[in-house]
Amino acid sequence: MKNLRRPFGLAAPLIFAATVASASPVTIHFLHVNDVDEMSPVRGLGGIAPLMTLLNEEREANSHTVFTFGGDLFSPSLLSGITEGSHMVELLNEIGTDVAVVGNHEYDFGPEVAARNFAASTFPWLGTNLEGPDGNRPAGLSSMLVLEQGGIKIGFFGLLTADTATLSSPGDDIEFLPIIETARKAVDDLKGQGAELIVAMTHLDFDEEMELAESVPEIHVILGGHDHVPVAMDHAGTAFLEAGHNAHYLGIVSVNVERSDDADQTKLAVRPEWRLVSTAGVEPDARIQKVVDRYEAQLSDELGQVIGTTSVELDSRRSSVRTRETNLGNLIAEAMRSRVDADVAIANGGGIRGDRTYDAGSTLTRGDVLAELPFRNRLVLLELSGADLLEAIENGVSRVEDRAGRFPQVAGMRFAFDPAAPSGQRVSQITVDGAPLDPSRVYRVATNDYLVNGGDGYEVFKKGKLLIDPAGAQELVTVVVDHIEEIETVTNVTDGRIHIE
Repeated sequence: MKNLRRPFGLAAPLIFAATVASASPVTIHFLHVNDVDEMSPVRGLGGIAPLMTLLNEEREANSHTVFTFGGDLFSPSLLSGITEGSHMVELLNEIGTDVAVVGNHEYDFGPEVAARNFAASTFPWLGTNLEGPDGNRPAGLSSMLVLEQGGIKIGFFGLLTADTATLSSPGDDIEFLPIIETARKAVDDLKGQGAELIVAMTHLDFDEEMELAESVPEIHVILGGHDHVPVAMDHAGTAFLEAGHNAHYLGIVSVNVERSDDADQTKLAVRPEWRLVSTAGVEPDARIQKVVDRYEAQLSDELGQVIGTTSVELDSRRSSVRTRETNLGNLIAEAMRSRVDADVAIANGGGIRGDRTYDAGSTLTRGDVLAELPFRNRLVLLELSGADLLEAIENGVSRVEDRAGRFPQVAGMRFAFDPAAPSGQRVSQITVDGAPLDPSRVYRVATNDYLVNGGDGYEVFKKGKLLIDPAGAQELVTVVVDHIEEIETVTNVTDGRIHIE
């Protein structure tokens, strides 16, 4: 992050011109969450029912509130693979959402499903910089919105990252218009509709949001999403808020608005204050919890549903996945490689937790895959040089004698290693797609979000260029479930791609 100026909790006056009559001071409370695909708490954090409790408290305590959502609702939770996100639409309808910006995960199931979910929403979805072939917004999206609170007209517009074209499946007909140019036009249009307080709802990279604040100073508030980081600050005179992800926090920007006249024109003084309120330990709202319980029961039923069979014995034993090639490791790595069109895929054996075998002829369920991949990691894609890829594999086998979780299960590559050699000098005969590893070539590497952040000693992954980062990624569980459903019968065998000398 760059140019972080004021932390949350501070208030600063922001003065903007407005051609309106004098009125009493008003405080408008923007209640904001973003990137929420899980409906229940995970490790004690988040959950729609605890979020509803906080929303009720804020709405009861304050006269003028607007609840906003910063994108990424329909996917990538395990249940979304079954409902295509419709369960999350129902929940956001129930908790009283006022306006949302479209996120990249809204298009994970294609534009038709996205349009259906938008239509089922009781609140508008904004996609100001998205344009269809007819020059209008894509199906189900609005360009902007004007709401009134306490006599103040609030103008909203929404911006989505152009990376959605590669992160998701919006189709070929959607064009992503330039961020700054679109924002400037939206501000002018909203002012033309009488909007006094301008709010940009964004699902962009953080640097893009900071540039937006710097380049379009007429924006009073930016309510962000996409980066999964809780941040509340003033940047370049604009109040900025992003509330993390999965409702771990309810973000609040309280904007104190006061009009004052001088000789030439009326001025609007905007003084923001920030809060980030944790949902940890919050009592769930009983009404919303009933809806969540209904969907949790559906998920429980669906976890028992058969997704395929195996014609071979599958091995996920701890002693196997942490020391040598296994056919279940091959299955997972190949599902990863195929989903993001990578050259190679690397999964850490320690992330495979079933510690069992599946007899040949066994049926496989969603629950089986979840038991094997319980950490709910996400599938990421990065570019890495051949030299760095070799370093990654050296790390993977550096503690094989300890059965360390870093041991790599791979696809798209073959290598040999000598466990008796010194760590860092164990790997030999490494090939990618049948060709010797080229140290200077750049390879597309599929892995998970834990490893790409340096987990299990894979610090070298931090050198890579992220093409799909965790914020834009799909859950690995869903990727493997989809792969098994597609192939129907698992036939993976160990083929010598990892050879122990």
